[in-house]
Amino acid sequence: MRRRKEGSGRQFKRFQIELLVVFSAIILIVTFFLDYLILERSGRTMQQNASNLISANSRQIELNINSYLERMETIPTLLFSDETYYLYDATDKSLEEYDKVKNEESIQNRIVDIGLMENYADFGIYYSNDHSVGWISHGTMDIFPEGGAYAAFSEYATDPKTNDGWCFGIGGSVDRLYYIKRLNPNAILVSATYTRELASVFIHPEQLEEMTIRLVNPEDTIIYSSDTAEIGRVLPDDIRTTLQKKGVSGAAGDPSGRRFDSTIISDEFIINSNECENGWRVVCTVPMESILRENTELRRFVFGVSFFMALLFVLVGILLIRNLTRPMDTMVSNLNEKAEMDRLSGVLNKTAFEEAVKEHLKERPESDLSVMTILDMDNFKLVNDRLGHSHGDKVIIRAAEFLRKHYDRDTLIGRIGGDEFALYTECAVAGDGHTETLGTASMENLRIKAREIVLGTVKEQMDGVMKEFLEEFREEREKCEVSVSAGVYITPVEPAAEDFETIYKKADYALYTSKRAGKARYTIYTDGPEKEAAHESK
Repeated sequence: MRRRKEGSGRQFKRFQIELLVVFSAIILIVTFFLDYLILERSGRTMQQNASNLISANSRQIELNINSYLERMETIPTLLFSDETYYLYDATDKSLEEYDKVKNEESIQNRIVDIGLMENYADFGIYYSNDHSVGWISHGTMDIFPEGGAYAAFSEYATDPKTNDGWCFGIGGSVDRLYYIKRLNPNAILVSATYTRELASVFIHPEQLEEMTIRLVNPEDTIIYSSDTAEIGRVLPDDIRTTLQKKGVSGAAGDPSGRRFDSTIISDEFIINSNECENGWRVVCTVPMESILRENTELRRFVFGVSFFMALLFVLVGILLIRNLTRPMDTMVSNLNEKAEMDRLSGVLNKTAFEEAVKEHLKERPESDLSVMTILDMDNFKLVNDRLGHSHGDKVIIRAAEFLRKHYDRDTLIGRIGGDEFALYTECAVAGDGHTETLGTASMENLRIKAREIVLGTVKEQMDGVMKEFLEEFREEREKCEVSVSAGVYITPVEPAAEDFETIYKKADYALYTSKRAGKARYTIYTDGPEKEAAHESK
């Protein structure tokens, strides 16, 4: 057997060396290939990645703005819930003064209710005689000190289907966006929001700190910008010229309904332009210098990673060569562990448990105490008969999980029968060589005290196990009278080299005592003058 293991070890060692050589070659080839791919083409790659990121960001801002504008357009439609609101004409001379007051009071109240739904700067109705009803700010009124608001705003309700439109920069004012909606031939709704509200829909990715995001109208006037100093100005000439060359500047759209969305990579900028539903455009720009700066950082990163990978590979290779047997042992150990485990419960099977306990008994100091526990589920056969074998398998799995939860990692747990489990634990009397400095009498006293402590701990633990088992398996107890019986054996005070068969038989005898006494209890087998006495507990 030993020769076979040594032969397998040499074969595995050769296999590992060959694997190491092949792996080294693959790593070197892949590393050089990646260095070439990244370092030789990194500029183009970084430009494309940045372009994709800018495009995605611009598209998201476009969607955000569309959603924002749609919300601003939807709320005023609430005025069409009653014809009094949208058919009323303040220029109608046939109306009595009382009727005008009542109608305008009703409209005023409705406008106030609707206007509170958003942070509006203005929300009111202008009539063709420049009479207004609603929420008109001083900022808007100051733009038209001599009248003319109706005529000025009416020019922007140009959509033939919806009779509405947006405008910016009225009277040189850049702090408001106006939405115009025609209610009847002599009345238009004017609502306005502050341009600073658009900051909530502008997304600025951390990877592109130097990116400038702008919202411009068809005349290339900047409605909003991440650089607030640009608001109200015309798009910079270099960017505007580049866009015009691509046909994405100036009047929005074309008769065919084509959207002017484009990404442009020039020597100076990466520019992305996305058209919103109302004809405004989101223009995102990043200086090429910024992109190339990141490319330089990437080059440094790649060289650093390559050097680190080469160094790490050499170190790993040396460790692998020096410790070729350890991976083999680990592999064999893992395979043995799988073979030792009971497939259903996940604990040690009967053979593996016995071998593990024997190994522990060989290495255990004679002064230490050992505890062997055997547990058997009472009336388990009724579970299979009444609830089915699949349920019985689940009970076995739950029982194993129950034991793992109630015992520490140093306790060996094995399934030694259909519904029977065994546990083995060692308890050190004294550690760090202290027993060598103690006399015989002191050592005996120490073992007596230690055994008393172990006995008390075992009793306390078993009481908890017996009680919690009944709670854990309450359904099975009610339907099939399932309980658990246990037998426990604790090695005696006098040092003794007991083998597995001895401690197992004594624990098994204690289990038999529990079964004979009526089940659902545990018995602690005791050596010595009271050898035949049994400690029982329900």
